[in-house]
Amino acid sequence: MAHMDDLIFVTASNPDRFRDKDIQRTVRKRVMRDIGKTRRKSKHTPAVTFVWQQYTLPESPSSCLGSNPFPVEIDHRGLELIHFMNAEAEYNYRPFRKIWFSMALSDESAFILCKANAAMFLEEAQHPDKFRYETCQETLTYYGQCVRQVTERLSNPQERTSEGIITCILGLICHDLYVGTLDRWAYHIEGLAQVIKIRGGFHGLDERVQLFASWFDVLGSVVKDSLPNLPTSSAYLDRLVEDARTPKPFEYLFDELEGSSGEFESPVAILRRVRVLAEYINGRCSQPGFWNAEDDMSPLQVLAPITHDLLSLPRVDELASDEFEIVRETMRLALLILLCRLKATYGFSAVEMTTLQNKFIRFVGNTKVIHESLLFQRLQLWALVTVTMLNPSGPGRDLLIGKIFLCVRSLGLPDGQSTIEAARDIIWIEIISKDTVGQLVHDIDSGAHD
Repeated sequence: MAHMDDLIFVTASNPDRFRDKDIQRTVRKRVMRDIGKTRRKSKHTPAVTFVWQQYTLPESPSSCLGSNPFPVEIDHRGLELIHFMNAEAEYNYRPFRKIWFSMALSDESAFILCKANAAMFLEEAQHPDKFRYETCQETLTYYGQCVRQVTERLSNPQERTSEGIITCILGLICHDLYVGTLDRWAYHIEGLAQVIKIRGGFHGLDERVQLFASWFDVLGSVVKDSLPNLPTSSAYLDRLVEDARTPKPFEYLFDELEGSSGEFESPVAILRRVRVLAEYINGRCSQPGFWNAEDDMSPLQVLAPITHDLLSLPRVDELASDEFEIVRETMRLALLILLCRLKATYGFSAVEMTTLQNKFIRFVGNTKVIHESLLFQRLQLWALVTVTMLNPSGPGRDLLIGKIFLCVRSLGLPDGQSTIEAARDIIWIEIISKDTVGQLVHDIDSGAHD
């Protein structure tokens, strides 16, 4: 009788898989090893066991990914890819998997793109060390088929503004962001903006379509810190702001900022929104599944409109001397960096972090520490503390610590802990600062004794 340690299970979902070179190599290697052991008169004979897994997929996907019928007749390879997507959902987190799949089932072109994504993820899973997008032929073939169909449909006046074509373009944009082809993203997002303009806006479309459109727009725009291309909806965030109207420490700071300059009305509104977002996260982040609920749309509902507003603010030259402009740009970049870290914590793309950090460091390095306005000083200190905590060991940290220490002296704060508390009173997200705040307190206190 063979011991379990000597069994090899070769699993395949299709008889043709037994012709696969890797499987045949594994079998030959194992069999020759066993023959060698037999010739050496081993005490027991190892066994090779083949397990043929016959699965029959339903004509609609399993409950994991929805239960709508396929929009096209699907071949055996398509069934394999859908089977993989269902199986992968058991062990690999992908944001909005089920939502996107249900949307893809509503349109033939979008479903082709769904197969392109599945083929790409399968190739990544099978060859993680060798995978290269540009050589993933099956994915590129499906992607090309999808683009050709979309191009044809856009020439049809009745088709070009349909929800199906918009959903498909969103899928192309999502694919571009995942693989990092920002040139293609820019082309497709511009095309989507034109389609939305032709149809007169998002009215009549599924709410998820508008939300994903705004999300994918700001995801790409923030990488280059450019103006957004599409409108956004902040209804969900506005409700959170209304529900959170209770007195908070330093709330008067925001009131005074609004009163100090009409130009600061928009930045203060953004600060209030981010503060509500921080309170929302601080109160829920310890709940099981908060950071990786695949089909929870609330992260997009709060992050997208805030990012959109920040990208819509005027940019400021690095050599600016006006205190209002310095504070507004310092705050704007610090908030984008804070949101970037939040996106990463949620498991979303956050490739812009290094670019934004470098831009922030250059800006504060070339502009003065404010001494004239107490309100602006406090905001500048908050921005410096926030960015420094999120960049605990990166280049430019010494410069940021030096700027923080100048603010600390100007404000008359006694030590590092009081500096942290001054920043905490404005906006603070506990989970993304808990591991680095101690080091920052130490650095500030060390500077105080130099």
